Amino acid sequence: MEIKFWGTRGSIPAPITSEAIQQKILQALEGAAGLDLSDETVLKRYLERLPFTIQRTAGGNTLCVEVRSGDQLLILDAGSGLRVLGIDLMRRGFARGGQQADFLISHTHWDHIQGFPFFQPAFVPGNKFTFYTPFADLSDRLAHQQDAVYFPIPMSYMSASLEFQEIKENKWHQIGRFRVYPIRTSHPGVTYAYRIEDGQTCLVYATDSEYKRVDQESTQRYIEFFQEADLLIFDAQYSLTEVLDKPDWGHSTSMMGAEFSRRARVKRLALFHHDPTSSDEKIWSAKEQADAYLMSHPSQYACEVLVAYDGLSLEI
Repeated sequence: MEIKFWGTRGSIPAPITSEAIQQKILQALEGAAGLDLSDETVLKRYLERLPFTIQRTAGGNTLCVEVRSGDQLLILDAGSGLRVLGIDLMRRGFARGGQQADFLISHTHWDHIQGFPFFQPAFVPGNKFTFYTPFADLSDRLAHQQDAVYFPIPMSYMSASLEFQEIKENKWHQIGRFRVYPIRTSHPGVTYAYRIEDGQTCLVYATDSEYKRVDQESTQRYIEFFQEADLLIFDAQYSLTEVLDKPDWGHSTSMMGAEFSRRARVKRLALFHHDPTSSDEKIWSAKEQADAYLMSHPSQYACEVLVAYDGLSLEI
């Protein structure tokens, strides 16, 4: 599978501020003291060695992940990152029509659907998009978002074919090359995580979930669901202090993701659903905490911890 993250923030889009950009520039210039920046080779080498938190940013778009296996495209969630994915797809043939893709939506809080009204390929005749969903009323929910009270263009104006096929939780479903297994997670409202397999690799998409109890019995269903995933995309919105201060908000921590990954023999853990108030430094410190946790709980099964950021591409 090929994975690309187009939106990794939770709750609301959070574009980087001018002040944050200025701070990154200042840090970069301070670190360059004594270097001959007129030498292009020196300059490039210096920039390449800068920490990610200085030279780049996690981004500010809300949840959207592109998954490809062979010629099949599966889109996970439709947050504001979907708008950017749509622009990219238009360059890759969707502007001409006759293209298709499938969607899985974890739930319909705004940060997971707010990009759909701006998804350009849905306005092109001949394109086809199928939503495989445990929500029997997903079509109505999306249409309601584009009611004239909230948005000027109704969903009925979209010229592409939009189909909705209901799938059941706790059952396997074949979606082209993909086998998909949805389960309910603990989050306000009804939310689903998805285990996705293509016969060679396994991706688990587990955003927006809270794990109040960590004993063996309470977590066993998750351990089985995450078991030996090649990539686990995991909600790590809060620090340990924050998650204790915000019970029932439906989010988790990087250390909980590390613990699940260790017990389930997950190969790679991608920290996801970053809080809109979290700086790049805070987001990367969550990775450091997860790495430290795994080092202090050694296992014969190594797990690589990643920060999911807008634009990150992976192959699993």
